[in-house]
Amino acid sequence: MSQHPPGTDWWVASDGNWYPPEQHPSYRPPPPQGPPTHDPTLPPTQQWFPQPQPQPQPQPQMPGPYVPAPSGPPAKSSRTGLWIALLAVGVVMALVGVGLVVSSFDDSTDSSSPISTGFDADRPNPGQATPVTPDKSVREDAPDASRQVEIEGPSSGPEGEVVAAAIVDIEKFWTTIMPEVFDQPYQPVSGGFFSWSPSEQLPPCAESPDSISENAFYCGDGDVIAWDDTRLIPNLYKTFGDLSVAIVFAHEWGHAIQERVGMRGSTVTLEQQADCYAGAWVSHVRDAGSEFFEVDGAALDRALGGFIEIADTPGTAKQDPNAHGSAFDRITSFQEGLEDGATSCAGYTDASVDDRLVEIPFTKRDFETQGNAPYAEVIDLSTKDLEDYWSKVSSARFDVEWEPLATAVAFDSTAGDPPECGGSDTSGYSVFYCVDGRFIAYDDGRLFPNVYDQLGDFAVGALYGSQYSLAAQDQLDIAPETAKDQNLLADCLTGSWAASVFEGDRGDSGWLQLSAGDLDEAVKVLLALGSTEDDGGDQGSGFERVSAFRNGVIGGIDACTK
Repeated sequence: MSQHPPGTDWWVASDGNWYPPEQHPSYRPPPPQGPPTHDPTLPPTQQWFPQPQPQPQPQPQMPGPYVPAPSGPPAKSSRTGLWIALLAVGVVMALVGVGLVVSSFDDSTDSSSPISTGFDADRPNPGQATPVTPDKSVREDAPDASRQVEIEGPSSGPEGEVVAAAIVDIEKFWTTIMPEVFDQPYQPVSGGFFSWSPSEQLPPCAESPDSISENAFYCGDGDVIAWDDTRLIPNLYKTFGDLSVAIVFAHEWGHAIQERVGMRGSTVTLEQQADCYAGAWVSHVRDAGSEFFEVDGAALDRALGGFIEIADTPGTAKQDPNAHGSAFDRITSFQEGLEDGATSCAGYTDASVDDRLVEIPFTKRDFETQGNAPYAEVIDLSTKDLEDYWSKVSSARFDVEWEPLATAVAFDSTAGDPPECGGSDTSGYSVFYCVDGRFIAYDDGRLFPNVYDQLGDFAVGALYGSQYSLAAQDQLDIAPETAKDQNLLADCLTGSWAASVFEGDRGDSGWLQLSAGDLDEAVKVLLALGSTEDDGGDQGSGFERVSAFRNGVIGGIDACTK
């Protein structure tokens, strides 16, 4: 995120004032943008990973302010392999090792007392190299799937068992679902399943090792599914659990279904629809429809952590022929399939997908800062913008005058305990809203700096904004009865604030504007900070938190308070 200038693409002169772009002597209007294009005659060869993504390139320096240059094909970057998503495990470990606090507004409790959301302060501290045990979603009583499917190439060990189970189960799923959704029988994948390693012959449709290395794809030409069994599947399994492996195959089957029904569209439409179909399969697992898999909140959260790591590079245009969608976009489609089933996915078109994609292009300031405001400015800018947002919402939506919060209190958890709240013990907590003192306290020594360094500025902003959302529930008297519902409402309200920043609907009074990747940062931090029944569950699972935040972003304040 960045400080909101007076207008889009305004420039600052040597006198320190902002001016509209057309007042600069070197101004030239940008060329008109055409609609997305695609070739409907080409069979879709779809991959789990985006093809090498075009990276936004900084514009050449020129005397005076930045002026957009005519768009052209930017340079290509190397493929982003999923194995680098190991970094996400460090983020999760860094975050779950600290407590989160909210305040309860239930009349039966002391409203000044912080209530723990269930995060255990004795969990591993950030930086500890604690081994990760893969989540187990394959049922203990599952039949031996390896006897039911023939796989070309190496496919052994526990990962191979998961792959075989996924292939058999997803085919059974579509055998049942396809007649219901498309009124036609499902035709099994006929070209074969190819597990590839560097010592093996290339599978069909793979032109070189680079086209399959660290990757998985469906190829319509040969009706085949192929994957890298040396790096992709083992690292995915070890990092994000067996469900994440199965979701890769569910996504590829989405492309196989597209081939069978003659679906054509831009790459981003096809990829978004395949994400939706993958969610529909997980819904079938969640509803106990699978004899091979079962799913709980923790396994789904970890699997989605891998899912969103392979989203488009921030700033990628939806018109790009390789675009798959941002993490926020991909989660949106996946959740739609999970919640509404395959029928909802079948209705995707270029127009419907284009209407809902959240596209935030890079600006010159984003190039210079990687889309992040300096850490020292994040809380101050967020506070000003949140106060402005809640002041306007309280007046317009609830006919209530907003009372500004007291100054936020920063503390260093490595040096001492957080401030007290109404006499309550707050030791071990990292961020909370105190009803009694009407202030937010946050860990400025460990939690917020770690979140900023590993995820970005709007991950910090989302956590901080969620405490404002709790304060809003208190002031507006809209808090649900349970702590979990309060926290999920806070996530939704935080999404409504993000939507306001994105839309710029408060005119010149807003202090912030979103940068490319900001919504993805919020999604990642909420996914990492989900809770389960084992640790109290008061925060909601990561999936539930992301869903609530997404509802606020898409539907605004009305979606949260209807």
